[in-house]
Amino acid sequence: MDSLSSEQQSEALLAAAHDAVLVVDDARTFVDANPAACRLLGLSVAELRGRRFDEFLAPTPELETAWQAFLRSGEHRGELQLIRPDGESRHVEYSATARFMAGRHLAILRDIADRKRGEAETSELREREQLRLRETETLLAVSRALSSTLDPTETMRRVSREIALALGADMVGAYLADAGRTRLSPVAGYRVPRDMLDAFRRIPIPIKNHPAIEEAWTHRRAVWTDDMPGDPRVDPEILKTFPHQSDLFVPIRIKDQPVGGFFVIWWTARRSFTEWEIRLVQGISDLAGIFLENAQLYRQTTDDSRAKDEFLATLSHELRNPLGAIANAVAALDRRAADEHAAVRLRQIIHRQARHLARLVDDLLDVARAAAGKIALHVQPVDLSEVAAACVASLRASGRAERLRVSFRAQSVMVSADATRLAQIITNMLDNAVKFTPAGGAIDVDVVREGQKAVLRVRDTGVGIEPEMLPRIFELFAQAQQPMDRPVGGLGIGLTLSRRLVELHNGTITAASDGPGRGAEFTVRLPVASAVPPEARPGAQPSHPRHRGQRRRPRLAAAAARSLGASCRRGGRRRRGPGAGAGTPPRGGPDRSGAAGARRLRGRAGAPCEPDRQGDYSHRGHGIRSGRRPATVEGGRVRCAPREARVADPAVEPDCRVVIARRLGHHQRPAGNALAVVAPRCGSLPLSGKT
Repeated sequence: MDSLSSEQQSEALLAAAHDAVLVVDDARTFVDANPAACRLLGLSVAELRGRRFDEFLAPTPELETAWQAFLRSGEHRGELQLIRPDGESRHVEYSATARFMAGRHLAILRDIADRKRGEAETSELREREQLRLRETETLLAVSRALSSTLDPTETMRRVSREIALALGADMVGAYLADAGRTRLSPVAGYRVPRDMLDAFRRIPIPIKNHPAIEEAWTHRRAVWTDDMPGDPRVDPEILKTFPHQSDLFVPIRIKDQPVGGFFVIWWTARRSFTEWEIRLVQGISDLAGIFLENAQLYRQTTDDSRAKDEFLATLSHELRNPLGAIANAVAALDRRAADEHAAVRLRQIIHRQARHLARLVDDLLDVARAAAGKIALHVQPVDLSEVAAACVASLRASGRAERLRVSFRAQSVMVSADATRLAQIITNMLDNAVKFTPAGGAIDVDVVREGQKAVLRVRDTGVGIEPEMLPRIFELFAQAQQPMDRPVGGLGIGLTLSRRLVELHNGTITAASDGPGRGAEFTVRLPVASAVPPEARPGAQPSHPRHRGQRRRPRLAAAAARSLGASCRRGGRRRRGPGAGAGTPPRGGPDRSGAAGARRLRGRAGAPCEPDRQGDYSHRGHGIRSGRRPATVEGGRVRCAPREARVADPAVEPDCRVVIARRLGHHQRPAGNALAVVAPRCGSLPLSGKT
């Protein structure tokens, strides 16, 4: 190195440099260039000498102005795009120095093609991410708009709006195909001009013989045109009705099968579409298909649920009727062999199980009525503390809580409620506490007033509730894990029914527990009664309309009547109850209408039989808690007793000679020779035979 001259060292340094080094004169003519510059420009040093640097630049009028500015400033930095003789374009970054020698100008250039390529890819990737983000946000907005409705028409209208906003369209029309997949009928639209609204609603669009729609229908993809008048696929009649310049049709798919589509229209603009826009509008259309399918599934599920509820109601009625006949038959056996101790014990078991089954069926009936919205409330001012006290007293009298400490504290607070249903709510809460509280535990019942709310709390020291079970505690058939030796069973419907009944009273019911083994607390809050006695809840319908009694089957009712007549005969005097003897329709006879049988018993064809308090027809013997009134036989006719004398029906205590008054709590024989029976609220009924 020391033996080389300075000039040789400089030449060696320029030759080894990776950056291009150029020297030009005042006319911008090449004077010298290093090997890197020759590689960059695609010419040798000999070929470069005598050529102007301008030949390697794109023509621009600002070149001379930029050159003069460079000469005045003495230096310049920036980027250029060079064009080689073979036509290849190269992006370079340069640094230039003016007059580094007299009449000579130096420029150092660095090839940045790879960097530019990377920047372009990064920019493209960023743009794609932005488009994807916009697509995601748009689809999310569409999902939110559709999530609050299950109505197909509203779904289509909202999707039409979102498509119009996403693409800036002048109008969007939503169409669904007919059953034969031959034409599209409008169901919703967005920004439809008033003067075209009638034609839009009235005119369907054919699928067959419409090339554009057939193409979209066959390939399951969007089709578009920006020249409607010149596109041969366009139906001339449709264009005449809706004259416009650009059109996009995107099919709606359910399980990849087209069921409709959206027409997106621009009246005058020639609108072309990017791949991203086509993908976006197809995604929106696919969301519409998903929500339409969900709406169909919801309607199907609702119909299935309604059918299930109707089945449960029918099943409950069909189970309820033989229970009355069984109970009456057992009553007849009681009078026939009362001295047979073993038989008496067995009959007591039958009685107890029949009553248990009756309670279960009544609960099923109430659940079915609640699900169908057919629970009728007879609202009147009621003292919540009195109803709760009666329920607690009934629990103590039953002996089911004899191993528990039951406390009751209350202050008088009036509510507008159905007393029977209110007692049912409280009884369910107490039964639930008894079921899950072991012997030696405590149950506390409190009734207080908190502001404008009457509050009932039932606390127990029982097994408690798992945290994950708390949100589901009021669901139908939901039951926590229970020990095998639990004393009381159940179907898991009591709390569900209680919640529904509380909600019908405009109240709330909540459950709380600190966890397993920490007990539980159930709280009911009801509005305090106003000064004016409220009427029965408006719009409340009886559980079973009158005309439904025409479908009642008489055979089980006839069996109950025969067993009831047998009970009367075993009692010492032959008494023919309703439906006994000739009045009983023959099994399998042509007249299978329960209502017709009731009219024959009544002796007045066509006379209606009023439903009882729970909506069941009293001649059927439904409803343990139905609240029907006792009646006496006077002058050959059955006279209904005052409404206050509520009694249980024959399925519970099937003795036709006595009336069990719930308020008295003991058997009371009717005065004189009058025969007391449980009768429906029909005024009076004629009896066949003598009394």
